[in-house]
Amino acid sequence: MVGTGVEKMSEKRLGQREFGADLIRVIAVLMLLVLHFYLRNGFYYKEIRDGWGFLAICVRFIVYCCVPIFMVLTGYLKCGKPWTLTYYRSILPILTSYVIISLIHLIYKVFYLKVSMPAWEWLLQFLSFKIANYSWYVGMYIGLFLISPLLNLAWNACSKKWQYRGIVLTMAAITSLPATVNKITAPDYTILPAYFTSFYYVTYYFIGCYIKTCRPKIRRSFCFLGIAAVSLVTALINILTRTEPGSFHKGYSPGYSDIPIMIITSLIFIALYECRTERVRLKKAAAFMSGIVLEIYLLSYLFDTNIYTKFQASYPMSYYIPLGFVMVTSVFILASLAAYPVNRISRAIYNKLCK
Repeated sequence: MVGTGVEKMSEKRLGQREFGADLIRVIAVLMLLVLHFYLRNGFYYKEIRDGWGFLAICVRFIVYCCVPIFMVLTGYLKCGKPWTLTYYRSILPILTSYVIISLIHLIYKVFYLKVSMPAWEWLLQFLSFKIANYSWYVGMYIGLFLISPLLNLAWNACSKKWQYRGIVLTMAAITSLPATVNKITAPDYTILPAYFTSFYYVTYYFIGCYIKTCRPKIRRSFCFLGIAAVSLVTALINILTRTEPGSFHKGYSPGYSDIPIMIITSLIFIALYECRTERVRLKKAAAFMSGIVLEIYLLSYLFDTNIYTKFQASYPMSYYIPLGFVMVTSVFILASLAAYPVNRISRAIYNKLCK
């Protein structure tokens, strides 16, 4: 999710960027905003009984892969990075943006939402990555950033494709397989040991390393067919495992660590990571938007709480797609406009500190 700044780029520097990585980052943040639309519009409490509802479930499973895509992208970009003192400097823009946006959220909550708390509670909210809503990801990313040199040591110790596959499959076996099997077969029991399911972010990191190192190639059409097939099957399982009719959360609902989400995430990434274009304007646009996705994500809460609160109503599932498009587009545009100055200030502070 981390951007690289929005300063003007030379042709040479633009040519060094991977258009596919920029495109993935932008698509992932759009997916994330769609997921928040589901969260803010009562989808999980609606009666889902028709074809439109089934389609909404399928789309929901696809957009749910937004955060795992960012984790895969982290592995893809950090794989092979040298472990030096300068490596740690790259975390500063993220921390700077978090501090600035936390201050914005503090002002928003105190003066607009009229939230009243003692100063020490605000400080605890800041330190626990809660003062800026949705900022839990920043806390997770910091940990992943700090251990990535250690993960790279394990990855770089391998030299054969089967060894790389062994790392990915081993991590998937201890993080994803238990989460999926236990939820589907016996939600109240532990069929497979689930001690390491919370390490799913490491699995995604290694998937990114694998894609970077081995460059897997699957025809884009096959990837999209696979994404559609997995989402359809998962939606069917959700319906068949429900303990209450029409209730989404009463059926199988995979989390980030589950196999269907891991498969869809991997297929989306493989379908897009080698995308190329010769259009300079398109490259610059993708690079620009890619550079402010963190700020878009963290600032989107300010617009979520206004747009979705004002327009929230009881409407049928057939309205979800058109309304979702209008609302998500509005949030994206407003959050992007707010994100740009925050990103510029953050980069300016970073340049001051590092010179």
